[in-house]
Amino acid sequence: MGVHGLTTFLREHKQSLATSTQLPPTAVLQDAHDDHPLSVVLDGWSFLYEVIYCADLPWVFGGEYPQLSYLIRRIVHAWVEVGIHLHFVFDGPYPTLKFPTLVSRISRNYVQNGLLFFRTSPTGRATPRFLRETAMLPPLSYGVCVETLVDLANGACNGSLHVHIADEEGDPYAVALAGRLGAYVAGLDSDFVVLHAEGYKGYIPLDEMVWTVAHADEDAGESVYSLDTESDLHDADGFKPARSAKPRKRREAVPQRTGRGIIPPDDAREPGAQLSISFTVYSPETLAAHLGIPVSLLPLLGALVGNDFTGSLDEAGPPATAAEIRSNRRANLQRLFFERPLTLGQRITRVANTLGGILADAFGKASAPRGKRTKKRVGSVMELIDAAVTALLLRPLDTFATGEKEAVVERIVEATLQYAIPRLTDESEDVDGAQPTGRHPMQWVSGVCPLHAEGACPLFTSLSRLVRPPREETASDAARSSSEDVRSRYITAYRAGHLNPHILDAVQSGTAWPWLFLEDPDKECVERSVGRPIREWMYAILDASVGLPSLPSPEEQEGEDEDELIDVVEEDDEDVDPLARLRGALKELDDSDDGQSSASQELPPSVLPNSMASTTSQQKVVTEYIRRGTRLAPEEVVVTPLAQLLYGIALENPTDAHTHLPIPPPLWPRGTRRRLLLSALDSDCPAVGALPDDRVLAVLALRTVVHRMHLRAQDNPGVKARQSERWTHNEARAFLACVSTPAPPVLSPQATLSTSADDQLAAQVPIVERHVQLVAQILAALEASERLAQVLLLSPALASPARRFSGAKFHSLLCGEGTQGLIGGSVDEEVWRACTEGLEDEYATVPQRKGKKEKKSKAAAEAATPPKKKKGGAAKSGMFALLADADA
Repeated sequence: MGVHGLTTFLREHKQSLATSTQLPPTAVLQDAHDDHPLSVVLDGWSFLYEVIYCADLPWVFGGEYPQLSYLIRRIVHAWVEVGIHLHFVFDGPYPTLKFPTLVSRISRNYVQNGLLFFRTSPTGRATPRFLRETAMLPPLSYGVCVETLVDLANGACNGSLHVHIADEEGDPYAVALAGRLGAYVAGLDSDFVVLHAEGYKGYIPLDEMVWTVAHADEDAGESVYSLDTESDLHDADGFKPARSAKPRKRREAVPQRTGRGIIPPDDAREPGAQLSISFTVYSPETLAAHLGIPVSLLPLLGALVGNDFTGSLDEAGPPATAAEIRSNRRANLQRLFFERPLTLGQRITRVANTLGGILADAFGKASAPRGKRTKKRVGSVMELIDAAVTALLLRPLDTFATGEKEAVVERIVEATLQYAIPRLTDESEDVDGAQPTGRHPMQWVSGVCPLHAEGACPLFTSLSRLVRPPREETASDAARSSSEDVRSRYITAYRAGHLNPHILDAVQSGTAWPWLFLEDPDKECVERSVGRPIREWMYAILDASVGLPSLPSPEEQEGEDEDELIDVVEEDDEDVDPLARLRGALKELDDSDDGQSSASQELPPSVLPNSMASTTSQQKVVTEYIRRGTRLAPEEVVVTPLAQLLYGIALENPTDAHTHLPIPPPLWPRGTRRRLLLSALDSDCPAVGALPDDRVLAVLALRTVVHRMHLRAQDNPGVKARQSERWTHNEARAFLACVSTPAPPVLSPQATLSTSADDQLAAQVPIVERHVQLVAQILAALEASERLAQVLLLSPALASPARRFSGAKFHSLLCGEGTQGLIGGSVDEEVWRACTEGLEDEYATVPQRKGKKEKKSKAAAEAATPPKKKKGGAAKSGMFALLADADA
């Protein structure tokens, strides 16, 4: 992730670019740093990946979520104990410009790894090396991580831990937040050393954090050497017996142990243990000085070297035409700039030297050789980018077609602007009363976002599609009021971590990215067969509540000019530093005449057209990116109107008493929303409705999978593979046994948990292909059901069972280890009745195998019984018996 090769470049030049920091033990920190604790903004996704990597949690079984939740609590408690003030930032909806990179990563890390897994022998794919090389992130990891952090922020770590969900890309959001707090940013993305904001202290790589615990010796004196304190012994004659010289033993140094990456050591809470942490810091200013360019040009350097927005890996060929450069975002622009023998570090040096040479030529910072170099004025960022692209291109300009070079410049501009951080205004509202920030009070810029004004916040604008401006005359103010109420509730749930940000992919860009996991590549993708029927309800509710983007009309498509390139030229002022003009669009994003940002300048591209108009009468389409065979492919899903879906389940949409207009589902009474959730998943029956909230989602997911597999078998009665997909009673009970255990308690700093038994269980459980497919089905249903509950604003009351689910335990129960005793005692009869009511005939029956004793007794009985003869005297022995009778 980040700029290609920059992480390696930083480590190769660590001595000149990095500074090391070590935090002392807890007692020292509390005395010396109580008023000014160290603030760190953490990239949430980097943190999640690093925890699973350092703990080496088994992934092939579907995820070990109880262990993951425990490790997160343990790490956070340790950070807080040494005096770190934590702000976690998670990415929002995917930006459109990043779609090619997402397709490439998902195809490589999930689709291809899953294909390799099922094409490898059972012995080969069970080896630790193979499992580590093909590792995938379990689907429910994000939800478990956010839920655990939110619980800590509202409980044990209140005031020292905060959770933020970014509006779009999380990297600029994290750096901007760090600038306001005067904090560091910790993660695994080299973009954090390219981004810059005033007050930002630098980037901390998570994989370079080291925990150390020292155990003090209570009986030790001041000396580190053991002393010979033996008294002088003499015999009766006054002589001292001779004895061999005994060398003095050096006292053992204070024992120290280090943790596994960001996971603190196991003995950190033992009596006398002193915990400390050390880490490395890289600052953008140091990197820019090392490369010899202004710090404001680091984003341009990242775009020219290559990042997540300029193309895929080096395996992709260079673009051939201007149309391919614009349309095929996966085309590798770096092939146009660098020769293949150049390493990534050499590419960074070449781009830095090129930019430095252009600035030197433009502003006279280097003497012209032989007096022939003339000063070429650079008046805008566009001119600088154009000059840099021209200097880096390997091919002569006369070999480029018309518009080809301009298309390259346009791609570089788009990639550079992704690093832009809006300038914060001085006017801000203090809305931290609802969410106290403890020792770091921070005023929000607006009531909806800590970093953006309402008109400039992408989240606020994307949820305002059905909110008409106040100046427009509507049938009633109640319609606008209900739309504003829905928007307000969704924003509150989003900021609180109770609304998955990728639910809003459908709202902002009209796309959906279901989380793929290990499944049989020869079968239909479970996200289509199991998850899509649930997501269709989610799309319909979102369209009725906040509106989904409509397909562009043919007139709009014809009117768009993709080749149009807007140049940003500022006024010339001789008194201003020439380098200040180079920032251009990178720094002056919100410098309008009245001091406020224009909403149309900061909106995401997918929200710009018709963002404030109601589009409920037009056909809506959501593009889902799911596995099709052995590749990731987009599939268009037509959004069914909510009224049509409600008619199918015989549920009436409540209407406003004054306007008689339909009320959006998020504003329905809670009981009605709960019934809608049950009805949408074909589970509106008394047994399910009587369940407590913490058991509903698990039962709904299981019923959905059982019902969908039964329907698939009914549609293909003669296909044996479809019949074998149906779930049995024992498989359903095994799942319920895994999620029926009580949720893990809120751990105190002194709590410990032994995971050795779980690790041994995971090592002994065999990997069975059918069990892998069952896990993929139930996880897809759980994820989709949880998101539908969040869209209906039923979370966190309807708690997800993910934190109680252990994939290794599920597989062990499916393999029959302790099934008779454990399953029967772990599944509540009330829960089991809810899983079978109305589905009695949809579970598969397992044929009973006859034992050896039964087979022997049956064979002996048949041998002892004489053959019966027909009325004509012939025995029932076929044609041979008739021939024997004829010979007689």
